[in-house]
Amino acid sequence: MDETRRKLNTPALLAVPVRDARLLLDAADGDCALLYLHILENGGVLDTALAAQTLRLSERAVQGVAGRLERLGLLAPAEERPAGAARELPEYQAADVVRRSQSDPGFQALVEETQRILGRVLTSTDLKKLFGIYDDLALPADVIMLLVHHCKEDHDERYGADRHLGFAAIEKEACVWFDKELVTYEQAEEYLARLRERKTLAAEVQRAMGIRGRELSATERRYVTSWIEMGFGPEALALAADRTVTNTGQLKWRYMDSIVRSWHSKGLHTVDEIEQGDRKPSSATRQTAGSAPDARELERMKKLREKLRSQ
Repeated sequence: MDETRRKLNTPALLAVPVRDARLLLDAADGDCALLYLHILENGGVLDTALAAQTLRLSERAVQGVAGRLERLGLLAPAEERPAGAARELPEYQAADVVRRSQSDPGFQALVEETQRILGRVLTSTDLKKLFGIYDDLALPADVIMLLVHHCKEDHDERYGADRHLGFAAIEKEACVWFDKELVTYEQAEEYLARLRERKTLAAEVQRAMGIRGRELSATERRYVTSWIEMGFGPEALALAADRTVTNTGQLKWRYMDSIVRSWHSKGLHTVDEIEQGDRKPSSATRQTAGSAPDARELERMKKLREKLRSQ
């Protein structure tokens, strides 16, 4: 069989725009190319669960790759949903909420714990929102308590304990947990542990990059989060930042992202791996890269030199 003339059993056309092909080739990111082709094959719409199953990746990994496609301009940004828009919660009557709080020990305990965490008595509007999370989203009371504690802790760290935490923020976060199917206390704890680990690592990355005296912007946080999800630590990202500043004169995040993605595509994630695998060969290395000349080659070169000298 002539292996050089093998063809697909079923000829098919999957048109890739030249611009998109060039961006994918320049990115040198195999995961991006595979996800792009998968999305193209499925009508241009990303189904994270289907993509994860087809490409044998976790849904978290698919989301990370989708973010890189978005930054390349090949995937439309995910639509931001306003608070409460993730799911329309019904409008409860105050009397119904009060009656339920009196007849349902679980909800009564939730109200008391929420008031303790927030350090204030819940208003009628607050009670309606809390009841919506408990009744319509059907999150267990212990999960909601953990949710409220997380929202309060995050809010105080960002804005200070003196600033009022509105219940709309809690409702929005509850919708996020509902979408992530965090329906048990163990799942919620595991999710929060991952958030804390990522937050700690992001702070270390920020220090390693020499960014002090300010918070990262939302775009900067997305970059850092995607790099962490690729498997890079503070030292490797500090090296990428140094190369970015050396080559461009300033910290250009998109340029740095291209460096990091290039390393990721080569499987280089630690400083040692990067220095060994991303280093251009020296002249001495290039000279010794080939096989050493044998005795006949040396004799031929000697005769050639003698011939040239006699001319």
